[in-house]
Amino acid sequence: MYEDLEQLANLTFGKELERISAQTREALREAANRFAATLGAAIRSGQHDAELGRIRIGGVVLLARALCQVWVTLIEKRNGRITHPDVQFISGKIEAFVNAQKQHLYSAFLQQGGGATVTLNQEADQDLRAICANLRRDLAIKAREAELFPARALAGDNMPMQQAPKRFSPGRRVLKGHGMQPATVQSVADAPSTLGEFVHVVLVDGMSTPEDVLGCDLRPFPELDADLRSGGPNIHIQHSSVANVSIGSQIGVINASLQQMSEKGSDTDFVRAIAVLRDAIVAASMEPPQKQDLIDNLSALAEQGAKKPEERSKGTLKAILSFMPTAVSTVTQLSTLWDKYAPVIKAHLGL
Repeated sequence: MYEDLEQLANLTFGKELERISAQTREALREAANRFAATLGAAIRSGQHDAELGRIRIGGVVLLARALCQVWVTLIEKRNGRITHPDVQFISGKIEAFVNAQKQHLYSAFLQQGGGATVTLNQEADQDLRAICANLRRDLAIKAREAELFPARALAGDNMPMQQAPKRFSPGRRVLKGHGMQPATVQSVADAPSTLGEFVHVVLVDGMSTPEDVLGCDLRPFPELDADLRSGGPNIHIQHSSVANVSIGSQIGVINASLQQMSEKGSDTDFVRAIAVLRDAIVAASMEPPQKQDLIDNLSALAEQGAKKPEERSKGTLKAILSFMPTAVSTVTQLSTLWDKYAPVIKAHLGL
């Protein structure tokens, strides 16, 4: 039933496999170089091992989506629609591929070493089980839509599996991947790839080399809340009033403050210090409340740093600078970065 499509599917998926694998290898190289630059090549970090593992998992998730889309495209071109037998066939292909890749991931985590192996095995199992279930669900929806609207399906006017392909303009600020890494779009393809998604060239903040990312793995950078745009009340660090402020909004506050300073030609060392800490906190593996506290405090530091010296609150700054060393002490990478950049921050703030 599908033998006539098998060779073309393998060739098409092979091309996507090469591209996504190259993208994953580049992301691994960038992460390794970044950690070597901050911690030294001889120092191992649990956070480093965890990030490398999650990059590998993300690569397999992309490959599973690619395999699914290849078969959907070919079957729809031949038959005009996806049926329930097609759902079973494509889902079986995806599950067999993912199970094989899962074993490769387990081996890679073991060779990688470090204390994150067990956690990464669990994350891989959870994430890959989820992608199989999600893709099966999306395929079932397509099959059901084709039953309910056969004329539309045969006319080639199917709705996409999840949503319309995403396409972000060059210069647009975005969040990349599951880690929601802040990044900037440098360029975007004029037409979708064989996966039905636009390929974007993005530069992750703090990185030197741009990378190719599908639109489905990018999210728009959250805008500042209306009250923050209008210069609303300050956020107090030590009270529960910050609990309902999203990390995304606080990142927006940080970026707005850094942009304001950059435009004025202010202390570039301070701007870089806050930007590096921002990215490291966002990427760090920690409990959400702990991450929220760190982002809240960093946001306040950025806001205070953007003010004129006479307008800064010395009491607030001293409280934050006293809080941060303890807050980051449980994450080796953050503790190392704080030790490195705290003198720069204190010098800018006059403390």
